[in-house]
Amino acid sequence: MELQEQIRETATELFRMKGLKFTMEDVAREMHVAKKTIYKLYASKEELLVDLVTNGFMQIQACKQRILDSQLPMEEKIARVLIEMPENFKTLDFRQLSGIEGKYPSVWKAISKNLDSEWEPIYELLNQGKKEGKVKDICLPVLKQIVTSSIDNFLYTDELKRNGMTYQEALQNMVEILMKGVWNDSAE
Repeated sequence: MELQEQIRETATELFRMKGLKFTMEDVAREMHVAKKTIYKLYASKEELLVDLVTNGFMQIQACKQRILDSQLPMEEKIARVLIEMPENFKTLDFRQLSGIEGKYPSVWKAISKNLDSEWEPIYELLNQGKKEGKVKDICLPVLKQIVTSSIDNFLYTDELKRNGMTYQEALQNMVEILMKGVWNDSAE
């Protein structure tokens, strides 16, 4: 495994344990290397975090592409592609990113940029669902805004912590509400 990937894995594990409180020294210590070895690849912790975000979103897009290429039923494809992430990310507590905008603005910018991109395959899937009569004629830019704004809120506020909800639970709830709505058909 190359050094950059080892650093990413170590930093991800440290984030899992300490949130954003891990240091470059922690990374070096865990890897049993000199801190300057880390600084040869990353000038700062913020630069390392931006790389983690960029690499993480590449992995997320690969997961989403596998779903899009799968033979899953349309409804399951749509539900999963909106919130899919690699297995090793599912145990991360993304609620620990609360406050990142002020402390690491370039990391926040990278997250926001990635949340806002790569929607074309999802739009294609939804348009296919419309043609097949399985998806209502909805405004896709509004759906995108609902999803990205919800994820932003989950990441950057303490709302989930206050309600005792994990990031994964929040994503599942969001997708269920989007897919099924709030109306109880059995109440009629």
